[in-house]
Amino acid sequence: MTGLTNGTAHTFTVTATNAAGNGPASAPSVPSAPVAPVPSFVALESGRVLESRVGAASTVDGLVWQIGKRRAGSITGLRVSGRGGVAADADAVVLNVTVTGPERAGYLTVYPCGATRPLASSLNYDSVGQTISNTIVVKVGVGGKVCIFTSAPTHLVVDTNGYVPAGSSFVALESGRVLESRVGAASTVDGLVWQIGKRRAGSITGLRVSGRGGVAADADAVVLNVTVTGPERAGYLTVYPCGATRPLASSLNYDSVGQTISNTIVVKVGVGGKVCIFTSAPTHLVVDTNGYVPAG
Repeated sequence: MTGLTNGTAHTFTVTATNAAGNGPASAPSVPSAPVAPVPSFVALESGRVLESRVGAASTVDGLVWQIGKRRAGSITGLRVSGRGGVAADADAVVLNVTVTGPERAGYLTVYPCGATRPLASSLNYDSVGQTISNTIVVKVGVGGKVCIFTSAPTHLVVDTNGYVPAGSSFVALESGRVLESRVGAASTVDGLVWQIGKRRAGSITGLRVSGRGGVAADADAVVLNVTVTGPERAGYLTVYPCGATRPLASSLNYDSVGQTISNTIVVKVGVGGKVCIFTSAPTHLVVDTNGYVPAG
């Protein structure tokens, strides 16, 4: 304890005795302060962290700005940790990634730097000059970076939308393919739900996701990147938990013959560890896992 005498601080110790006066009393127990749980997800106002176009408005910190069109086959390493509101130790990040002005059809793959580039597309663009975007959940890699592979020359714009803090219950995954309907395409992670053929109009495909592609067997919900390719006409998909009533909602829309387009979807896992995919028009489907919410 510290006291003051004539403005001078003095430190002294007070020892309590027990009721009998013959020894120190036990200190009263003080309840420990509750530990705040780590949030599963932190939402952010959009913050631009990559802008390749010369003359466009700056990124939030003036970095990775006006870097020019990305070349075909190039990989752009983008530091996301500590930028655009993302914590320096974030485990995963939610990005809105936009392609604009591509010179030909192509695709992007976004993945953690330091990991092997997965056999997956995060965003597809199918015409010259197109502008198209997708929301992507990706684990943060080495150096706080994510890597963006670009198959054809194009400009890129990337904004942060949120992040998964270190210690969160949410589990971010490297992309794992769990459905591939095209005959002759590369296999899924376990050889299941592979080369099953084009999905018929009005069909519902039950897809087991629990225990596959890194998803826990008892996962409560899953983050999927769902891609439509080669549709025979315009249509839509609805992704929902198997066993539930199909909602009046579209998870992904396709509006032209032969289009390739994808969307990131968060869906509760249903009966039998499955999600159901309703397809309104004949099309091929490709599905990759990106993360999951554990039970509890």
